[in-house]
Amino acid sequence: MSEEAIEPWGVNVPFIYLATIMFLLGGLSLHYPRYPILSHPYLMTIGTFALYFGMIQRLFFPAKKYLVTQILSLVLLSIPLSHYFQFLASVALIATEIMALRDLKRYGSKFVVNLLVLSSPFLSAIMWFLFLNYWSLAIPILVYILGVNIGVFTATLGAKPFFGKDQIPILLLSLLTMIFPFLLPVTLVVYFVFLFRKRVYRPINITSLSVIITMLIVTFSSLYLGDIAHAFYLDVMLPLFFSCITYSTARYNHNKVVYAIPLLILSYFVRFINLELSGLFLPIAYLYFLYLIKDTLGITGIKLGLSTKYLKGKA
Repeated sequence: MSEEAIEPWGVNVPFIYLATIMFLLGGLSLHYPRYPILSHPYLMTIGTFALYFGMIQRLFFPAKKYLVTQILSLVLLSIPLSHYFQFLASVALIATEIMALRDLKRYGSKFVVNLLVLSSPFLSAIMWFLFLNYWSLAIPILVYILGVNIGVFTATLGAKPFFGKDQIPILLLSLLTMIFPFLLPVTLVVYFVFLFRKRVYRPINITSLSVIITMLIVTFSSLYLGDIAHAFYLDVMLPLFFSCITYSTARYNHNKVVYAIPLLILSYFVRFINLELSGLFLPIAYLYFLYLIKDTLGITGIKLGLSTKYLKGKA
């Protein structure tokens, strides 16, 4: 394999910048007339997909060899003029995945098939092309974060990883959730049953444990309170993203993610009492998350895909 083929870079960093910009614009859009280009859910969804696009490429296809399709997906995703731009961005992501898997096969590398992760770009393309509703766009994100966090829960809580065909029940339940949103907490319960059917002993990791408890409490509460979309985005997607991104890029701060969890919980529950007040907790939690990974967001993080703290440790 050529050096160009394996040389990594911090592909996730520009996507995190894009996510931050879109979340900011999405928040500001609540105070302006909701023209399509300023639609709050549209901009927030693009921000969500920016986190997803960045991390799937950072963890699975980080090589500079795929720079063209990686940058293409970044540029297309950032254009909020039509959902077809996000569809084309998903196609570019699929192209990156196919090239990376082809290269792995060509060079004789063996890898575990994480069906949930690898199927998510295709689901992203389908859901953006159809653009049925905003809840349908949550499905590729759900599939990805459940798949990628298998590794985090295995490392931090001694979960028993499951891959390949064993992930099919979770994939099918996730797809059914698009039609029957009330199946979200059921999907999570089945997922955790699969994960912890044979737990290997590990010291309890407070961040991972709090993420699991939050996901289950909030999604089951949403069956009564309603607004399952915000229950998912605030207290399933973001805790899992915060945990996974911090663990994979700034592991030394992973235990500190736990302090963001109460803010995300408040953001969901307080919205039923005072919507304006609830809107304060999310940006605080997000800024705190950026603080935890700040050593990965500079020029060094972009060039090498590493935290400056790791590099100082090697010096």
